[in-house]
Amino acid sequence: MAIIDFLKKQFIDIIEWTDDSRDTLSWRFPDDDREIKNGAQLIVRGSRVARFVYLGAFGGTFFPGKHTLTTDNIPVLTKL
Repeated sequence: MAIIDFLKKQFIDIIEWTDDSRDTLSWRFPDDDREIKNGAQLIVRGSRVARFVYLGAFGGTFFPGKHTLTTDNIPVLTKL
């Protein structure tokens, strides 16, 4: 059971911010030391933009819609 729990904690399958408040300028997704799985879904709601930052530089900009992410991460091997 410990291995299954370990694997579940490794993957981020869906990235979505559901707060409808209009007073937030920027928000960081809480990754909890997990990695984004290859093929994960990013959902950007209308009038919002998602920007990915990697090592202090912007890595990509996503506009409203549903996006499938392509990553080079292999989450299980990274922790091993």
